[in-house]
Amino acid sequence: MVYSTEQIAFMTESYFCNGHKVNCEWSYSLQDCLEEFRVQFPPTSF
Repeated sequence: MVYSTEQIAFMTESYFCNGHKVNCEWSYSLQDCLEEFRVQFPPTSF
């Protein structure tokens, strides 16, 4: 799958915005990022 520049920028920003500091270390959730991506860019039917 080829992603547009807008989609790549959204994924990157979403990944870092969903970070949480746990025990003085940053933790990032790919699942949260993926859920936001699916809401922003819903799959299209062919």
